[in-house]
Amino acid sequence: NHGQNEIYRMLIATAPDLASIVNRRAVLPERIAENVAQEVALGNELANRLEAMHAALAALKAENVREIDVLAAKRLEMERELESFESGGQGHPMVDTKNLDSVASSCGKKRSRGD
Repeated sequence: NHGQNEIYRMLIATAPDLASIVNRRAVLPERIAENVAQEVALGNELANRLEAMHAALAALKAENVREIDVLAAKRLEMERELESFESGGQGHPMVDTKNLDSVASSCGKKRSRGD
């Protein structure tokens, strides 16, 4: 009797597998539907990940472009300053070094209302 119970339990545990072997034609449409559902889910997951990656890349590109613009502006400023030195100027092109003495002396004077 103990051996029959053991065989019975093994048969019950394997019943779904046995049923699919015996009636494979009935099980195939269900398995196909499950497979299609998994394909759709994986396709959706891929689309979501790609969308997130595109958004991250766009943000990275925008940040990179801003940093390049800042560096380019600094480079242009340094190039202008270098040109100023090479053309006989004494400093930053924004500061007119030729008029520094006159600006310094006029800073000490009070301006009259008519000026």
